Amino acid sequence: MKMYPSLLSAALIAGLSLSSLAQANTINVLWYTYADPASEYRQKFSQLANVVHTLPQSDGSSWNLTYWDATSAAPDFSAYNVLVVESGESFRTGATPGGPLAIPNYSGILDNKVAIEAARGDRTFITGADSDFHALRGDTGNIPDDPSAPDGGGKCAPALTASSCWDGATGHSVNAINWAGSGNGLGIVSFLDGEHPGSFWWTNANSFLRDELAGHVDYAGSDQNPVINPLQAGYPFNSGLTSQGLSDWDNSFHATFLPIDGYTPIVDSSLRPGSAVAIATSVVPESETYAMMLAGLALIGAITRRRKLSGA
Repeated sequence: MKMYPSLLSAALIAGLSLSSLAQANTINVLWYTYADPASEYRQKFSQLANVVHTLPQSDGSSWNLTYWDATSAAPDFSAYNVLVVESGESFRTGATPGGPLAIPNYSGILDNKVAIEAARGDRTFITGADSDFHALRGDTGNIPDDPSAPDGGGKCAPALTASSCWDGATGHSVNAINWAGSGNGLGIVSFLDGEHPGSFWWTNANSFLRDELAGHVDYAGSDQNPVINPLQAGYPFNSGLTSQGLSDWDNSFHATFLPIDGYTPIVDSSLRPGSAVAIATSVVPESETYAMMLAGLALIGAITRRRKLSGA
């Protein structure tokens, strides 16, 4: 049977419309952080967790958010859908605004390598951006910089929740968490592991990511103009996102990735052609996607038959 791309797209869209309610779920999010409990970092992401399912561009998933840090007892990783690891850029992590920043501490991650590996599932998303911090700041490349503005411009307001925030650091972060938290086992989302002292953990000897990333990460330079190519635009991580929206965050992406077996480029690098600034596992369409497409084809067939009968 010959199927044209337009028909396939229509079928998938129709199938998605049938299953939109089924796709919305509650994700148990375990967020590893070194930020102070009173910090803007924790307070703002807690607020986001309360409303993330209401954001019009999101897939409707709710978050049940738990913070974990180096001073906490090791959690039961099997009780969570996704482990999110804070970036190594420690801005907005101190107890008071404008006060000393928290010092990056990934000992909790490194000390629990075996337990994380045992619980780890089939979905891992790794980005060379500290998009958690940039989401807090409201960075999006769709709003021009304004040197005369107190914040330099280029920010959505209110950060995280304004509709103009999505095509930027907010959407890059939320899409990744929703996707990684909807697979089998413990999904992983890791923001950039640099660049403040004590933050580089990806290739530490005790890192569960070491064997995958060692020799494949380049921290030289900053990619201000990442590229979402036409194929990548269809990935769930890039829903509602554009190359422009991910650009010009001062600085957008601090690391690039050479090709890695088992990973797919999600956003390409313009700084180093052939490299990516964000990568993920398991991006091939899953059985649920095919089921939705078949349901969509059935719906299109029923509508077509009804129209023919009406016109007879």
